[in-house]
Order: sequence, then structure tokens, then C-alpha cells
Amino acid sequence: MKKIVFIIALIAVSFGANAQDGKLRIGGNIGFTTGSGDSSFVIGGDVDYLFNADSRFEVGAATGLAVITTGNGIILPIAGAGRFRATNDISLGLDMGYAIGINNAGNGFYFRPIFEYKLQRNISLRASYSGIDSGGYLNAGVMFSL
Repeated sequence: MKKIVFIIALIAVSFGANAQDGKLRIGGNIGFTTGSGDSSFVIGGDVDYLFNADSRFEVGAATGLAVITTGNGIILPIAGAGRFRATNDISLGLDMGYAIGINNAGNGFYFRPIFEYKLQRNISLRASYSGIDSGGYLNAGVMFSL
């Protein structure tokens, strides 16, 4: 537990150190697990902090929380993030890192391909697949730029 608190504090400090240079976004999503066995409902929250690398590409960090209803598993991903603006309204992205399992969820390599559609200047719809060593989940949600 001390490691998780330390990692979250480290991320918060690094976000605050360069707050004027990047873009903070928060959001929520819902989905369902994939793979063998019964599907479970998943509800989660996302936070990412992105910097412009050039006119079409952003890089940064991403985290969040996903709660899997069956078994009360909680997943805390910590990942590097990349986004490519294909058009003014469509972005493609990938988050890669490590997922920390809390309660009845396993740890492991984390990857998340993302499709985003910009509705308004500060609001985007997001569809993604979150894969972890032990399985994964499909989800859809909304992101808000702050």
C-alpha cells in the first residue's frame, strides 16, 4: 500500500511541476470484461496529462481506476500515453504501462488502444480496450479537458 501511495504522490508532483505546459483531462467510462468466463460490468475513471510534441502528436502520463463488479476487483493503471490527432475531431492513442491490482485483481503489463472523437472544444467521447496480463475490458466514456 505504501508503494501505491508513493507512486500516486510522485505522479501528482510531476503533474504540478509543469502544469503550465500540458493539458490535464479527466473522465469516466463504463464497459464489460472480455475473455473466457462470464462478463462482468466495469466502471472507471481516467486522468491523463499530455504535452504537445508537435502539431499532431501528444505525449504524457495516464492513470485512473477501474472497478470490476464481480469479485470487487480494482485496477490502478500507471502508464505512459501517446495521442495522434488524425483529424481535427478524431484522435488515436495508446497507453502502456503497469496495472496494479487492488482487492481481487491481478498485477501486470497494461496496454490500452484508444479512439477519441471530439464533441466540443473541451469534451471528447472515448472508446477503448484495456488489456492486462490476466484479461481485459472494453469500455466507452467521456473525457473533459480542464
